[in-house]
Amino acid sequence: MECNTHTLVAHVAALHHSSALLLKYKLSPANQQGWFLPNDDLHHLEHPEQAARRILKEQTGIDEATLKLAEIESFMGNNQTWHLIFDYLAFTRTMKTSPGSGVEELRWFEIDKLPPLEDFAHHGWGRTVLVKHALAKAQPLSTSRQS
Repeated sequence: MECNTHTLVAHVAALHHSSALLLKYKLSPANQQGWFLPNDDLHHLEHPEQAARRILKEQTGIDEATLKLAEIESFMGNNQTWHLIFDYLAFTRTMKTSPGSGVEELRWFEIDKLPPLEDFAHHGWGRTVLVKHALAKAQPLSTSRQS
């Protein structure tokens, strides 16, 4: 079922200790090039968390992760539909991945060594999400400030 008014998307920031998983698609959505967080539109009547689990499994081969909803973004997209983006953090138990059929490349990056903003699709959106939500969660406890 297609909707011409709304676009519902789940993004998954897969994290393992101080690393984040990024991917490049074979056929990039909306002709965007660069690194993405795993993402996809929600299926009809699919709960956002179910979508996040499906995306993680289908695109990266990861089926064991603890999910946490980090944020819901809302904006008017380029296609003039109202976008609701469900940003999830996925704390994985492994770094073992298997790229899905539409994935060209999967790679783990240390959070403090992410590719530059211009190497990300959508003007660096995935990087911004990682820095905003994942940076503090992925850092080792030993880096916490002392009073």
